[in-house]
Amino acid sequence: MGKVIRKTWMIIGSIGVLLSVKYVSHAFTPIMPKHVQSQFTKPFYMDTLILSHKPSSTDAIGMNPRQLAVEALARYNNKGSMEVVSYLESSEAFLLASQRDKSFARNLVSTTFRRLGQIDTILSICCSSYPPKGKYGRILKACLRVGVSQLLFLDTPSFAAVKETIDVLKYESVGAPKPIIQFANAVLRRVDRERAELLERTDVCDNISIRLRKEFESLYGVEATHKIVHQLLDDSAHQFVDLTLRSEVDMDTIITAFEADAKKRFHSILTLPNGSLRIKKNSNAGSIAYWPLYEEGLWWVQDVSSTLPAIALIKALEKEHNVEKDVLSKYHVVDCCAAPGGKTSQLLSAGLTVTAIEASPRRSRRLVENLSRLKFSQDKFKIAVCCGQEWFPDENIDVKGILVDVPCSATGTGSKRPDVLQKDCDLGNLLSTQEALANHCADNILKPGGIMVYATCSLLREESEDQVLRLLERGNMEMLPFEKGEMPGFDDAIHENGWLRVLPGVLGNELKRCDGFFAARLKKL
Repeated sequence: MGKVIRKTWMIIGSIGVLLSVKYVSHAFTPIMPKHVQSQFTKPFYMDTLILSHKPSSTDAIGMNPRQLAVEALARYNNKGSMEVVSYLESSEAFLLASQRDKSFARNLVSTTFRRLGQIDTILSICCSSYPPKGKYGRILKACLRVGVSQLLFLDTPSFAAVKETIDVLKYESVGAPKPIIQFANAVLRRVDRERAELLERTDVCDNISIRLRKEFESLYGVEATHKIVHQLLDDSAHQFVDLTLRSEVDMDTIITAFEADAKKRFHSILTLPNGSLRIKKNSNAGSIAYWPLYEEGLWWVQDVSSTLPAIALIKALEKEHNVEKDVLSKYHVVDCCAAPGGKTSQLLSAGLTVTAIEASPRRSRRLVENLSRLKFSQDKFKIAVCCGQEWFPDENIDVKGILVDVPCSATGTGSKRPDVLQKDCDLGNLLSTQEALANHCADNILKPGGIMVYATCSLLREESEDQVLRLLERGNMEMLPFEKGEMPGFDDAIHENGWLRVLPGVLGNELKRCDGFFAARLKKL
């Protein structure tokens, strides 16, 4: 009997397949033979273990990408994409997967969320009753959604998209009965056969809330709304990363380092009009922390749109005070709501002294980490962990300018967070918070002649233009309009009132691929 047990353990150790038992490491490890224990570098915890009827394609004790995606989507049935991706990336099985399978699983989840409206419309056509209910309802719905996502939006070969997705229902821990498996198979095969006709019965705007669609159409018109939504839901968005460089860094040095990458992780590098670099990455790009010159602190990730507020403040200070960079180094500015630190880094890179204000301790730690990696001199910045409305400058500090990038609905960031487009925009306390923060900065931080840049990553007028008009009505601020040629590449985003309204998909050339953004520049009287 002892020989049989030892032999069984040797088989498990060699092929790496766990038996159909629910394990937690503190209970399981003591009876595990040492030669099997040595395969694990840390405890292996799982509250739910989906096991395959055959070895997984990623890791002997892990899940393949479709399993990972379906498990995450089924577990977080009514949550937003950020919560689902966070669950996915924190699961032990995901951490054990190869980099390629991690990327595919992440892409499956994010694409499914981006196209959820169209996917569910198609499934409602193809199913007599949708969404499915009962014991297997959630896992079945997740499988169908992932299958349609692959067939219609990810160019996955039909055989793989159907068979390997359906296989998830066959795993022992799911145990779906044969009729459910046959039903799912029939639905996905119909979608595959009729994909063109089914897609024609949907609209890209099906993926955003009805209320938000009406709001966009009233603000920007039907044609522009389709351009905006189409760009925000672009399925290739994850392939592109924008980098901002430290001002003293030679751009050719960065470009050469990426082009010379021995692993061929990068497809192309493009210089944008504002001075950013846009990297199109290959599937093997891996973690940004391992990209060329990351550790040297020569660049940071920042969407091209979000560079505009800091550029606007820097140019206004140069123009209003008729100074160069060496004089700017004597000026003190404030970055309100500063994390993760892109705008703070721009200001520091321009030579300014910066107080960065961030209410969240967690985000403040990330801000510290980022500024440390970028090797900015610690005597040039301070980080205040508090609400912006609670911060007052010391009497000896003359604040020349302030960036007020207020908390907002983030509807302009739908390419990264598609869930923000699927919710009805109940702004709740946001509007009062935005107004209070802007008023406090105008009344208690800036002195006469000081410059404020009010910014949001929202596409909604209530959070942006209306707040600026309300600020102007108080009588102690005036507009400093943006001028043609001042913001390279963004002339068409300058409104007749002098502010910037950047709409994804609307600007020409490569700048159509950007977050939605608003910025207005004001001067205290």
